[in-house]
Amino acid sequence: MKKKIKTDKVKNINEYKKEKKNKYKKRKNRKIKKVILRFGLIIVCFLIIIINICGYSVVGNLKYDIYYLKKELRQEEIRLDELKAKVDTNSSIREIEEKAKEELNMDYLKKNQIRYIEVEN
Repeated sequence: MKKKIKTDKVKNINEYKKEKKNKYKKRKNRKIKKVILRFGLIIVCFLIIIINICGYSVVGNLKYDIYYLKKELRQEEIRLDELKAKVDTNSSIREIEEKAKEELNMDYLKKNQIRYIEVEN
């Protein structure tokens, strides 16, 4: 690429100074904008990383809570099974019969209380 050669002669020194100042201000503004943009991107990346780390810590705490709750649930299920087994072993047929006679006033049927039903094939 060929550079344009400025053939216009400067008419006034004041115009020349103003033009130089404006170019300098434009360059300075561009540099400031670039710095602000870079700084903004760095802050955004930093915030994303912090949010990500906080999310992982929350997930980790919840996993620990779930683990301990499952462990506690397993212990309670074992305890429940033990109690069910204890109830099953404690109640024999004789004990059930005695409870039915004493507490519920139940007794075996007598012959006059029995009715037979005939079923046709």
